Amino acid sequence: MSAADDHAQIVRQAAHDGVRALLASPPDSDEGSAALRGVINWLVAEHGPAAVLDLAEELAVDLTEAFGALAAVEERDPLELADAWFHDERLPGVHDMAPGSEQADPPA
Repeated sequence: MSAADDHAQIVRQAAHDGVRALLASPPDSDEGSAALRGVINWLVAEHGPAAVLDLAEELAVDLTEAFGALAAVEERDPLELADAWFHDERLPGVHDMAPGSEQADPPA
């Protein structure tokens, strides 16, 4: 296995560990946050701060897959479902970073 494969496997395991840490804790709890921070702190200590970017990407990919599956079951558009899930209304001053959106770049 190559170093890149090893790194990808470590990041996937950290993503899994982080999700499990939150699921094993009460929702929106300090306990869950502390457990997740423990996973992130370990990842940074062992693999450097750039590994956190890889972790964020892995979690975004996993979340996208989950929303796709949920949207298929609910027979809804995945983007519509994600928008409804995360917030009912867009927050003022928060730009949309999605590629192709009207405000993909933050205001200068």
